Amino acid sequence: MGVRNYAREGHMLESRMIELVKNHLEISISTDISDFNNVDCNIHSESTADGYDVYVCTNNPNQPSICEDVYYYDNDLCNAFQDQVRWGERTFYICDSIYEDCYFDDTLVEMFVEHVDDIVENDELDITIEEINYLKKEYELENEEADSTKVV
Repeated sequence: MGVRNYAREGHMLESRMIELVKNHLEISISTDISDFNNVDCNIHSESTADGYDVYVCTNNPNQPSICEDVYYYDNDLCNAFQDQVRWGERTFYICDSIYEDCYFDDTLVEMFVEHVDDIVENDELDITIEEINYLKKEYELENEEADSTKVV
């Protein structure tokens, strides 16, 4: 997976944003084909009988629904992934080329921004006081700084 490790929107690394949102939402993503049948949701490509590529996002990789799980365009897959997360799926297999081509890292960063309020308030995350204060300032969550005596 091609996580870009450079500072984004200040000094928090994109890889750290992705780590935090995945931990907060309790999701895991594998690009290892051996996990194909061992996840809640499976995102991959298939070829049609006449040689066209189609894209599948399914909870049943052995019997995907042609009407509900198959996409003609790969750019619909990130939205399908976000829907699956909203519907409670937690483990995902995503074909590595689809992960890269569809910019799933960018989608996870977008999800981080959507959930930043909850991430800052989540006491179970491994997040530092400095990170909390940075996020509160960067996203204008509140004016007060995190209590530096709080054990994180």
